[in-house]
Amino acid sequence: MTAVIEQKIRVGFVTLGCDKNTVDNEYLAGLLKRDGMAVEVANEAAPPDVVVITTCGFLQAAKDQSKEEIRRWARVRKRAGTRLGVIGCLAQRSGEELLREIPEIDFLAGVGDFERVAKLVAGEGKSRFVTNTNGESWDLAQQSASAADETMTAQSDIDFDDRAFKKNAPRIVIPRTLPRQRMDRRPHGFLKISDGCNHTCTFCSIPLMKGVYSSVPRQVLLDETKRMLDDGVREINIVAQDITKYGLDLEKRMMLPELLNDLASLEGEFWLRLFYLYPSTVTKDLIAVMKAQPRIARYLDIPLQHLDEGVLRRMKRPHDRARTMDMLRMLRSELPGVTLRTTFIVGFPGESNDEFQTLLDAMDEIRFERLGVFTYSREEGTPAAQLPNQLPEKTKQRRKEKLMKRQAQISAEWAQAQIGTERTCLIEGRVPDSDWYVARSESEAADIDGVVRVRSARELHSGEFIRARISDADVYDLTAEII
Repeated sequence: MTAVIEQKIRVGFVTLGCDKNTVDNEYLAGLLKRDGMAVEVANEAAPPDVVVITTCGFLQAAKDQSKEEIRRWARVRKRAGTRLGVIGCLAQRSGEELLREIPEIDFLAGVGDFERVAKLVAGEGKSRFVTNTNGESWDLAQQSASAADETMTAQSDIDFDDRAFKKNAPRIVIPRTLPRQRMDRRPHGFLKISDGCNHTCTFCSIPLMKGVYSSVPRQVLLDETKRMLDDGVREINIVAQDITKYGLDLEKRMMLPELLNDLASLEGEFWLRLFYLYPSTVTKDLIAVMKAQPRIARYLDIPLQHLDEGVLRRMKRPHDRARTMDMLRMLRSELPGVTLRTTFIVGFPGESNDEFQTLLDAMDEIRFERLGVFTYSREEGTPAAQLPNQLPEKTKQRRKEKLMKRQAQISAEWAQAQIGTERTCLIEGRVPDSDWYVARSESEAADIDGVVRVRSARELHSGEFIRARISDADVYDLTAEII
């Protein structure tokens, strides 16, 4: 008798957008692997049985990229029979639009409902739902299974109610430890300590897609971190829309300093790196923990968005410029050598030449080591979209270019000042057929900052910490010799 070998369902992932989407896909991949499926990064050359695209809907450019990727895989679906699933922020916010424009989508889901999506991946037929305020799913429509090469063309078959999307606002809750499956072997990983946001910034669409702030329980985070460390991760990047508010919804107090102490007390050799701190809630307690815990990288990502009080007021951001500047000076004083990263939005409605100049002047004073710039994007459903004096795209682009040109000078001057200094670096990988390695120090975050190029006569390994002396520098990258 010939044994029948059951083929595993191959599920390929496409991850768009922020690091929080990376975490969400790892949750889903862990559930699918637990259920006996094979998970991988989606490859068009070898199409999987099911492709799951996690979308971003934050800015128009991100929405366009998500739609382009969905259409690309819709063509693969027609050719290879791959089932096509679309999940995440753009699906949450614009599910009706996606289904009307790209009827080849086999299933569509909003944010946070990982176990429901895992069942859809394993099943057949068509289903669409978003996540509601109770963390449950709300079905948009049900349609019987169809052959893989069929497309949905009869728009009358689907009954949509856009009011239901707005009424059923999402809420993402992680009440227990979920299995996670990383999709690469890089030595850094992401710990999402909360999701959603309670801030009411007038330019931001994230609350429309992610709902209210929801912290992940402390024990779940400790469990996830231990598993990542056991899996070879040596840098834990702590992410959320606003990590400073961690715990406020759980115990009515901000618990980030306590969480950091707990994480830094785990066994092993690793770094913790902090992303996305709201400027008005960077506290002295947080700074004290950073001073006391050498495992916390002296690197802070604090998205300020602007530094003119008038613009900040229209953005509904903390608009006490003096307090913000005092906070930044305090960080420089209390944490010598700290690397400060921020992001700015230029071209916000009504931004005058004088307001833009205020931003430039503040850059010259604070001299951020790392800085990103976005041009304002007029997002449907946000209060800023209704503001008068919307600026032309040419003005936005011109101001962005001027800001980035100034930042390049600041970054180059900082990099030159590092020559001769010694640093601990984390090895990311080797340049093929050479004695050069790609590494990062505390001052370089993965994927968004520069790198440290290290030359070593002895073999180094990904995930290894080494000491190196900086020997050269360009605008964003450093060159070093191993000590």
